[in-house]
Amino acid sequence: MLAPIGSATAATCYHVVNVDFWDVLYIRSQPSHLSRAAGAIAPDHNGIIVATGSCRPTGADRKRQWCPVTYHPLPSVRLDGYVKAYFVETTACPGS
Repeated sequence: MLAPIGSATAATCYHVVNVDFWDVLYIRSQPSHLSRAAGAIAPDHNGIIVATGSCRPTGADRKRQWCPVTYHPLPSVRLDGYVKAYFVETTACPGS
């Protein structure tokens, strides 16, 4: 069974959900829609999204929670930031 979205650990990965095929999920530099985009993830991406902590605020609706992540679109590329919990679900990390 996968971990609940709010209890992510370093061994938890995410996949993108609730994003239209023509749209992207922005990775924000801070947990706010007003912060600059640090990157973007296509809904059909092949990269790895790793949870780096729990989604906050704890107990809030998923549409209000921000999850800290590290996104690896390529093995040599790393993007750190935050994504809305509503747009990700937990999944097994590759190789785990």
